Amino acid sequence: MEGETAIERSIREFVYTKIQEQVFLDVSKSNTITVKHRSKHGSTALAMFWLRVLRHKNNYPMPKFPYKQLYDKHGNDKVILKVDSVTLTTFMSTGTLMIQGHFVLEWFINTFPSILSAYDAPIKDPQRLSTCYSQYTESWKQLMDDDTLKKASEEKEVREREDNAIKVADDLDTVLDTVNTEVAKFDIENTTVTETETSTLRERLKIAEDSMADQLATELKLISLDVWSGDTLTAQLDNLRTGSVRDGSTFIYTLWKSVLHHWFSDPDRKVYIVTPFLDSSRLVDVCNIILEHRLEANLDAFYVRQKCDHNRDIFEVKQNALEKYDVKDQVFIEYKIFNNIIYPLKRFHAKFIACIKGNEAEVLITSANFHGDHFEYSNMDSVQFQTMSDVEFISRFLAPINASVLEKK
Repeated sequence: MEGETAIERSIREFVYTKIQEQVFLDVSKSNTITVKHRSKHGSTALAMFWLRVLRHKNNYPMPKFPYKQLYDKHGNDKVILKVDSVTLTTFMSTGTLMIQGHFVLEWFINTFPSILSAYDAPIKDPQRLSTCYSQYTESWKQLMDDDTLKKASEEKEVREREDNAIKVADDLDTVLDTVNTEVAKFDIENTTVTETETSTLRERLKIAEDSMADQLATELKLISLDVWSGDTLTAQLDNLRTGSVRDGSTFIYTLWKSVLHHWFSDPDRKVYIVTPFLDSSRLVDVCNIILEHRLEANLDAFYVRQKCDHNRDIFEVKQNALEKYDVKDQVFIEYKIFNNIIYPLKRFHAKFIACIKGNEAEVLITSANFHGDHFEYSNMDSVQFQTMSDVEFISRFLAPINASVLEKK
């Protein structure tokens, strides 16, 4: 066709030769390249063809590469693959293939032709990372460097405030030393000071006793609540910034559910759940919380081992959980939750839940497995709450696990 580039012509001829469908290239949107059917209504056959090409053993085969299948409110589904620095979305109702990313043009020119040619080639190894990934990595490194400089500046400000506070405290100590020296000159005043000190000691003991009583009352109140919210949850998370050892069944389990409730009620938060071991009861907990916030919940990824419940694998755990729900909820759970479950090939023992909102991330880390062995029976486990930038969270927590998804067994 007139004005057609070489790569456009090769894609058009490739598709027509294989399935006799007519396609064209649309590059009208920024950071987006779309391969569309010439027919207004598209073709489901074209969609299935793109999936066969992408999932070919020479390209991005399952389960080595994680594909997500999502549905919109009209029931139309799409299949998403994130690889290198781009996102490939296949719209099943029209056959449209949309490729997005900051380096999409370079990736498309350097990698997409090899994907098409690999479809007809003898079976070899899957696709390797493209050249644009190195640029993506450099860009990521720059973000990390900028984040490190920002953090260093903030830490410097904190140190300066601490130094100023110490200076004020030293000045106060000097004043108190002067007063005590003057008081020591008079015996009668020494007696008065001793009585005052005795009275102060009694007051301090009384304050300590009241504090212990308040702490005990707080513990009893927390145990009586199934989910914490508002000031109660905020106070508990603030107390865990330095980390603590708490009972898994009476404290961490309730905290875990409460935090998930809080995060899933906000559609702007992308939530991540990571646990090597998971039983059907804890999976039901997650399903119930998401069903309660079905319009707002945004589960981005759920990482778990395939063998996750003693001798049971994740597929049996999912089936046992589904049996608790009616057909309508089962469909929702399958596509909203189960499609986001990822099984890293490399063994991992990390346990945390996290969310990203804007440029900030919150992470609840614990040694407790999300399993009845830790959440139904008394166990003393560590737990800590942290906040950080989204860049820091992705590089320190998600990247090592995501990298294992792409590794060979």
